[in-house]
Amino acid sequence: MIFAISFLTSCATNGIILPKTIQGEVKTYHVNEKGTVEILGQDMLLEPTHWLYVECDHWSGCYMRCQGKVKSCKKVAIDSKLDVDYIQSDY
Repeated sequence: MIFAISFLTSCATNGIILPKTIQGEVKTYHVNEKGTVEILGQDMLLEPTHWLYVECDHWSGCYMRCQGKVKSCKKVAIDSKLDVDYIQSDY
């Protein structure tokens, strides 16, 4: 599993997708310096990292890396109008 994630991240270095901030909405996340979406109000020391693979035109696919509860991460992606294909989680 670690090899698969390492391989996918090395192939998709340009495939990182960041959520779009919607004007007027309460912001529920923060993007850290590594490009990981962190859900506000959740303990980042305890919550796992999720890789939300989304539809895009990049040859190796695109993903949004998110730390927090999977339901919260999926909501951020959907609110940003990203079509989530599947989710891989690090537990």
